[in-house]
Amino acid sequence: MNNNILSTFFSVSFLFIIIRVGVPLVYASLSAYVADIAGIPNIAVEGLMIFGALFGVYFSALFNSSWLGLLCAVILGVLFALVMSFFTMKMKANPIMVGIALNLFASDFSVWLLLLWTGSKGTTGNLPSKVLPTWDIPFIKDIPVIGQIISGHYFLTYVCVLIVILLYILIYKTPFGLRMKACGLDQSTAESVGVKVNKVRLIAIIISAILATLGGAYLSMGYLSIFSNNMTASRGWMGVAASAVGQGNMLIVLLTTGLFAIAQGVVNELILTNLPSELVNTIPYICVTIGLIVLSIRKYNKEKRG
Repeated sequence: MNNNILSTFFSVSFLFIIIRVGVPLVYASLSAYVADIAGIPNIAVEGLMIFGALFGVYFSALFNSSWLGLLCAVILGVLFALVMSFFTMKMKANPIMVGIALNLFASDFSVWLLLLWTGSKGTTGNLPSKVLPTWDIPFIKDIPVIGQIISGHYFLTYVCVLIVILLYILIYKTPFGLRMKACGLDQSTAESVGVKVNKVRLIAIIISAILATLGGAYLSMGYLSIFSNNMTASRGWMGVAASAVGQGNMLIVLLTTGLFAIAQGVVNELILTNLPSELVNTIPYICVTIGLIVLSIRKYNKEKRG
């Protein structure tokens, strides 16, 4: 049995699974990261993912189109971002409190909408929702091993790769990225050199919300073909944790997310064994805890050296 498990972890299919389970985690991590570097923490990633997953499924069934469902989910994500911006920047509310409120609202409101639309508090199984297509990459799909790993994923997987590249260019290679980092480091200094802090932060929180809703839509329109209650399974919080560990460094954020994805892939494989499912499901959260401990040790050593 042990040999079979080990051989599974070193197989092509396991690498495929890691990519599949890692995509929503990358969306969540980048969502939290973009908001953090602009100095407006977004811990509502979990709630935005829930709405992205639910609204994507509902509107895809309503309009009989997965693309329109995805578009509607993104638009609603932007609207929630504007609400968050109003409370945090206009009303000067604590962004942490606003984020907690939105997460709690999303968790309960989604159940009510689920009951209203389907008559069930569990899933949208009776809705004729649509699924985003998979994409077999020309030429690459025919390459042994490599083609099996990176080809045949859902559309939003390749969008995620493109977003990672574009975000890196935006944050590290453009004046706007420099302004974002300046707003996060010191608002007063940024304002003193003419940076419109609220405008930069508004754009950052909108980008953050779009990324979170795309991650949620991936879960219900790709990873699965339905929305189910609590289907995000704390992936949004994992993204927030990865962003915290990265401390403004995009590469570290992505590497941390990769470790979380591997842990989730291990869960997907071990859940099929005779091991207790309750124990297996704790693996990603143990990894998150270890990551936060490492972060605390790094901060302690930095303060000690200072």
